[in-house]
Amino acid sequence: MAKKSFVIILILLMATFLFGLAVKNYKPSVTATVDINDFPLQKGEWTGQVDNLTPGIIQMLNPTVIFSAAYVNADGIKVQLFFDYFSSLNNIGGPHSPRNCLPGSGWLISGSEEREIELNRGSIKAGRFFLQLKESTRVMDFWYVSRRGETANDYRFKFDSMVSSLTFQPNDMAFIRIVCDNDPVSLEALNQFEKQFVDEIYVRLPFWK
Repeated sequence: MAKKSFVIILILLMATFLFGLAVKNYKPSVTATVDINDFPLQKGEWTGQVDNLTPGIIQMLNPTVIFSAAYVNADGIKVQLFFDYFSSLNNIGGPHSPRNCLPGSGWLISGSEEREIELNRGSIKAGRFFLQLKESTRVMDFWYVSRRGETANDYRFKFDSMVSSLTFQPNDMAFIRIVCDNDPVSLEALNQFEKQFVDEIYVRLPFWK
């Protein structure tokens, strides 16, 4: 009886080890890439200028693709757009949670709320942070995107990533954040900006085409 139990345990341990090895070394096929060379810097009343990201930021995130630009509309309202994409073959980089990055750069998260962004393709469940740095106050909308949908919850995002890995599904992902000043005029401009530009991001993601 003891010998039989030992054999069963040994088989389970070997199966677990082999499954873990398979998950770790599985490389899903890549059939598409993300091209941001034609991402619009001019659309409607908005004009953008690409940011020169430092090598330190690139090295910290290790994205497959990254985009950051400052846009301004005809009324002089500024909106900052940032997104990065990580392919399934990228096992080094990954999105960084703003809950960790913002305090490290001096910004205080003074409040948060759930945010639903209405687009032509439907609504997106995002998150919104209210930020403060000395006398400056900003609002940031953000969310993660994967083949399992959108979320602003760090734990939900990690869970979705784990499920994709365990089921041998492509695990490419993206992170999007959009920032403006915290005043009524800027917030209304932010709504209009999101309606015009978020779809431009989604049509470039392989899993949303």
